[in-house]
Amino acid sequence: MLAKSFLTAICVVILFGTNDITGRNNPEPHKFHFQLINNKVAVPVNIGDSRTLNLILDSGFGFDGIILFKGDLADSINLSGRVNAQLPGAGDGPPTPVIMSDSMTFRSGTCEFKNQRIIILQNDKFANSPTDGVIGYSYFGHYKVEIDYDSMTITLRDPAEKTDESEYEVIPLTFNRNNWPFLKIKIAVGEEEPIELNVYIDYASSLAVELPIKEGMKIQMPEKFESDFNGFGFSGDVKGKTARVSRVILGKYTLHNVTATFFEGISRSKSKDADGVISNDLLRRFNLIFDFGGSRLLIKPNDSFDELFKVFR
Repeated sequence: MLAKSFLTAICVVILFGTNDITGRNNPEPHKFHFQLINNKVAVPVNIGDSRTLNLILDSGFGFDGIILFKGDLADSINLSGRVNAQLPGAGDGPPTPVIMSDSMTFRSGTCEFKNQRIIILQNDKFANSPTDGVIGYSYFGHYKVEIDYDSMTITLRDPAEKTDESEYEVIPLTFNRNNWPFLKIKIAVGEEEPIELNVYIDYASSLAVELPIKEGMKIQMPEKFESDFNGFGFSGDVKGKTARVSRVILGKYTLHNVTATFFEGISRSKSKDADGVISNDLLRRFNLIFDFGGSRLLIKPNDSFDELFKVFR
């Protein structure tokens, strides 16, 4: 069964070189459309003369480059200096065999990225995925990334460009050593006072809120669960149970009756500092500007803000 949650704890042991992003010296923004596939943002990427690849956009993908899911792409893309390696990841299994190549160039819309690392998985775990791979820091590490769900467009802006913040709520971000963005939210399971949690953003997950079951967890377990959740990461299965919490507070905004999936801590996150994860089914209810350089996330409600939260299995 295809995982509905792409789980990213993938770059903790790999060191990456410098990059050269052609569009950074261009004062004009780069704007293009994205798709929403399985509740995940998928962006267009071309490598050389390749077909247009649909890559999941992941804010926790902390290095320049991309990962491709399908091993046969190694034969159709001209990779220079390819090497074999092992990639760790979320889950309880062994690392994933991959082919890697440095100093590659790819395009996303009108923006060209040079000296990038491309990693191609060499197993069939994601062979039936409707998307081709994942990208992250090449966007987030070098641009203000504006995501408009109402128009289904992404705009990559120069980090120095001033932003009209009059319509946005500004949420401070912090980062761990793997470049994962953390922020504060508050959650109430029932009618009690909301409890503040330190969570990181997994923009590649289709869920809303994810909470690890572990010793010392700040949130009480709900009495009733609505479904089981089954997914997988690079290194094994990830299982949890989904319930609803009465309120999630992000900045000045309160969302009600939100789905929250509870996982055994070791299977979902390798970050000991995290109280939980905030994911795309919650964030897609806002138009967003990710400003990693300014350590900020800007949010404003969009047309989907009042949609009911669905249970993903």
